[in-house]
Amino acid sequence: MKKRGAKLCALMMAAVMALTACGGSSNSGSSTTAAAGGQTGTEESSAAAPEVEIPEGESVSQEQDVVAAISVDFTTMDPMDTSDTLSGGIQRMMMDGLFGFDDDMKIFPMLATGYEANDEATEYTISLREGISFTDGTPWNADAAIANFEKWADKDLGLKRTTLLCNVLDHFEKIDDYTVKVYLSEPFGAFIATLAHPACVMMSPVQIAAGPEVCAVDPVGTGQYTFGEWEEGDHLTLNLNKDWWGYDAEICGGTALAASDAGFKSVTFRPVSENATRIAMIQSGDAQIVWPAPTESVELLRQDSNVKVEDKESITVWFMTLNTQKPPLNDVRVRQAMNYAINKEAYIQVVMNGLGSIATSCMGPAVQHYKGNDPYPYDVEKAKSLLAEAGYPDGFTITLTYSNTSANQKKAEFYKQQFAEVGINLELNGMENAVMNEAIQGATGPGSDVMVECYLTGWSTSTGDADWALRPLLATESEPPLSYNMCYYENEEFDQLLVDALQTADETKRAEAYAKAQDIMWEDVPMICVANDFNAWVTSSNITGVKLYPDQAINMRNARMAAK
Repeated sequence: MKKRGAKLCALMMAAVMALTACGGSSNSGSSTTAAAGGQTGTEESSAAAPEVEIPEGESVSQEQDVVAAISVDFTTMDPMDTSDTLSGGIQRMMMDGLFGFDDDMKIFPMLATGYEANDEATEYTISLREGISFTDGTPWNADAAIANFEKWADKDLGLKRTTLLCNVLDHFEKIDDYTVKVYLSEPFGAFIATLAHPACVMMSPVQIAAGPEVCAVDPVGTGQYTFGEWEEGDHLTLNLNKDWWGYDAEICGGTALAASDAGFKSVTFRPVSENATRIAMIQSGDAQIVWPAPTESVELLRQDSNVKVEDKESITVWFMTLNTQKPPLNDVRVRQAMNYAINKEAYIQVVMNGLGSIATSCMGPAVQHYKGNDPYPYDVEKAKSLLAEAGYPDGFTITLTYSNTSANQKKAEFYKQQFAEVGINLELNGMENAVMNEAIQGATGPGSDVMVECYLTGWSTSTGDADWALRPLLATESEPPLSYNMCYYENEEFDQLLVDALQTADETKRAEAYAKAQDIMWEDVPMICVANDFNAWVTSSNITGVKLYPDQAINMRNARMAAK
């Protein structure tokens, strides 16, 4: 029996809070940029604005309504039906999970205090934190936890995150009011990491009983903020929950999750697709927070004393999916040719303004069980040779679909220019985000019959484990609408390696299986992995404690504001 008892978890939480309560050291002071050859180097970010000092109890943030300008709109407020990091990050502000992540994506207990697992990784006994209620007054206890587990296990709901856990959840047992035992249908070594995924935050049983339609527009959790209103395309507003359990050191096990004066009175998120408009908003004071910060504006913003720019390496990888069931993309030689046709060093400099590094997998290097491969070098002649060998000496026409933000438009135009050099005519199809998600992620039928050919996107492995990079993106079981295999990639050897990695809690064996799987996908090129991303965000200079997690989700838990 593997044990993770309440005492150990209380000590872990105290250590985590000691780290996160310290002002600013984890998100300022250094930046990592792409050096020659696509390698990652580190240099001091001397131009960054200094962290504002706010004495204890003197933050005015809880009296302030702030505006956060974002690049796209939200898709839903139901965590188990959420496919984008932006929506998941806002949901984390309203709803807490059994486990969560610190600033560096290390797991720590939240609504749980600890767990025990058997050696086969098929039974998990989870102890729950006491003294907490949902913001609708429903008590947090074993019954509430089981209501959420039952929703996650219900395949008939057809929610986008269904494959996260539904294939392994078997049944649940209430040991007592604050202890739940979860029985899995098969070994799942990534279970606790998966429970820390933002899709696994806890929703009030009242909302769950009301159905997915209610969960999608009226979320209720135990979090630091409560849902205010959402006018699609215009704004979404959250209001501070001053009774949040995370302010209570006793409930937290000795150290509060946030300072008593942390958090804003309200946060209004406004989707603004144009980079220049978002930057104008932060400079004029119409917004107090902007993320992501457009890379082309970072150096200019560093010279503005009224704002503060911060950046930190993320676990997000940018890539282009290739529908392997549609000609000519069903030929591996064509897919490899397209990979050779992209100058990834130029992409980082032109598109990302140097804030990135060449991708060597579909997951970032900080993800557990990452295994890097040599990047496909930029080689126009090799690309042309492979295309001719595949029967396309004069190239072909193919469509790239993407969310129509200015940042994505810049990426798409770069790819169009690159592919033109080898005779590939890339037609650009920018779409509104929610419409695009429905058309591509909601598609049904075989890959040969769906709309998508090439798809521009990125992925942050939100469990911090290789399972959640490989399985949802590339497993046969994960083709839409169940999950995100927009490559429609089907490889029996690859699928079996993913199964093998989940059959054991032995991390050495898991690493071996995931390494082989990454080698296979790298050779088969169901997607072109281009660059590892950086997080960059901007706040008003009198704000401290606003951060981005490595998966690019917003983290305002310890946000504070100095009086001007």
